[in-house]
Amino acid sequence: MAYRHTPHGSTGYSPYFLLHGREMVLPTTQDIRAKLSPKVKGTDYEGKLENLKSSLNLAYKMVRRNIRKSNETNRQYYERKAKKRSFKVNDWVYLFNPTRKRGECSTLKFLW
Repeated sequence: MAYRHTPHGSTGYSPYFLLHGREMVLPTTQDIRAKLSPKVKGTDYEGKLENLKSSLNLAYKMVRRNIRKSNETNRQYYERKAKKRSFKVNDWVYLFNPTRKRGECSTLKFLW
């Protein structure tokens, strides 16, 4: 419940809000003591639906923008430590081969 309620660092929104279009209502000690039940009032469903659609569309736009910004930041962190490598024809390289043939023990086998 804590993960669903907490806004994510890259999106800026909680997963619960992005799924349901509203913030999670957490029980408090007063609500538990009073044992309140939700009261249903006369509602305008079309208006609420339009409000929900507009708030989710705005949230999704913000999420897309925040994820692009987060990806750009992550790319800059990666490129800070990445080394440029260039290979020529007939250069010796290690080949990663994670497949294990039937009947072979992979404990002593080198994957590179």
